[in-house]
Amino acid sequence: MESNLKKKQTGGVDIVFYNGIIYTADHKDTVVEALAVKNGLIIFAGSNEDIKQYLRAAGEVVDLRGKMILPGFIDSHLHAPGRALTDLYNISLYEAQSLESILSQIEAFIQNNPGLEIYYGEGFSLGHFSGEEVSRGPRKEHLDRICPDKPVVIYSSDCHLAWLNSAALKTFNINKLTSGQPGGVIEKDPLTGELWGTLKETAMRLIPEQVFSKGQMKDAVLEFQTYLHSLGYTGILSVSIASAPPLETFYVLEQHKELKLHVSSTITIEPGVELSGQIDLLNEMRNKYSSKYHNVTTAKFFADGVVEGATAYLLEPYNPAAGKDLNYRGELLWDFEQLAKAISMVNGIGLQAHIHSIGDASTKAVLDAIEKAAAVSLPGDYRNTITHLQLVDPDDIKRFKTLKVIASVQPYWHCKEPGWWDVVDYHMLGDRAEHEYPLKSFFEAGITVASSSDHPVTPVPNPLRAIRAGVTRNLTAEESYGLPPLGDIDDVRGLLNNNERVSLTEMIKSFTINGAYALFRNKVTGSLKPGKQADLVILDQNLFSVAPSEIEEVRVLKTYFNGELVYARD
Repeated sequence: MESNLKKKQTGGVDIVFYNGIIYTADHKDTVVEALAVKNGLIIFAGSNEDIKQYLRAAGEVVDLRGKMILPGFIDSHLHAPGRALTDLYNISLYEAQSLESILSQIEAFIQNNPGLEIYYGEGFSLGHFSGEEVSRGPRKEHLDRICPDKPVVIYSSDCHLAWLNSAALKTFNINKLTSGQPGGVIEKDPLTGELWGTLKETAMRLIPEQVFSKGQMKDAVLEFQTYLHSLGYTGILSVSIASAPPLETFYVLEQHKELKLHVSSTITIEPGVELSGQIDLLNEMRNKYSSKYHNVTTAKFFADGVVEGATAYLLEPYNPAAGKDLNYRGELLWDFEQLAKAISMVNGIGLQAHIHSIGDASTKAVLDAIEKAAAVSLPGDYRNTITHLQLVDPDDIKRFKTLKVIASVQPYWHCKEPGWWDVVDYHMLGDRAEHEYPLKSFFEAGITVASSSDHPVTPVPNPLRAIRAGVTRNLTAEESYGLPPLGDIDDVRGLLNNNERVSLTEMIKSFTINGAYALFRNKVTGSLKPGKQADLVILDQNLFSVAPSEIEEVRVLKTYFNGELVYARD
């Protein structure tokens, strides 16, 4: 741990950091040795020699002893409060590594909580199932054997699928004659026509949303914030799924000076629902819940589903192994004209469109819609974003630059994950899976790339893990799969298209200044320049000196937000 020398505050600056490797993430990739902070702002970034002018009157002096400082990390797409609500109050399956583990954890929770009327859970991976259950989802009979008399509702780790037992289907009046909403799927046994036990995409709206108290939500958000600080985060885009993120909780925490993150929030705009009322609500929430650190900046759209549910929208049909019609390509969840109109309306009130798109046909349609919206919208800096980008037509990549669209990517997924890539991606896509998740292609085209975790879809949103994945395009967290350390980054066990590897500086910027740009906060944070807020993280090693396969082993020692120490490693 670096040494701290406490001094009496006599005016001057509050904190001096010196004798370090400080990557500023500015446009020149400047590295300095020292920083000075006053009233939460950086007032100096330079050499050890020049910092001496601030030492005498500094309130605190931190000798970094060669350790590294980076701007605080920013996640451009996650779902607050992450997995905190599930971990605190529900069946949490994020750590389950097999079907047996999934079922035993569900059974244990139900046995230990006999008083609950409905059992909710989240976090299972379809990679732990086999056969038709990979594409259709788990059967209800698994849950019926554990709990035949009370409703059980378990959401997948990506939250695009809900797994129900027979009691839940009955309680929510879902039967084999029930019609799902547009874009939704109620899976049925292809032989008998009986309910399979899974709902996908908009069909999940047939399940009443679980309600948490204000106290429960506050506790979860504070736990979530503490967790993010431990990973070095100082900013997030809080993305809504079915409902709005905890807007009121963020707002109230800031009023009580407990919010120590830059938070931009989204509200989802739904297809097939009258647009003007949704846009009015979005604008109302912006006016009601925006403050210094929390702002409602963005409308979230779902253009398609996910590959694992066979609901992503593809240019070419799914692999026959997916068990679908030979011409089946998924579908765009929006009518194209309505999508273009909705984006235009959102931009028209000065807000950003942030669009979920997995399939290559979906992304092409979204770019077309943004182009059409731009033709009728007033000129402006909207920073529209497409996120996930699992399959992308190479001809569409240059269009991101032309249309000023940000690529929000999740590098955690940019490898051949054991028990997933071959079981799900290759199973559903065939050889296309070898070329999924472009990364270098975006950087080379001059596109702003902002990295994110989609947490809790990524259960552990450690940005250093994602930085390693982007640099290596190979497996991370090997021990969680029972595998030895990677060692050679060209090890074929997890290598996914090494032509899409990017540099360390590109990955750092994707989690710092590029993320700040995506959140409209690049003038305030994201780089370590005089005049910007002192949001920074101290690492125990210099990332530029460690081997790519060891980046994930680097540890966050301290995190500062607005010049305040908000996390210190024990």
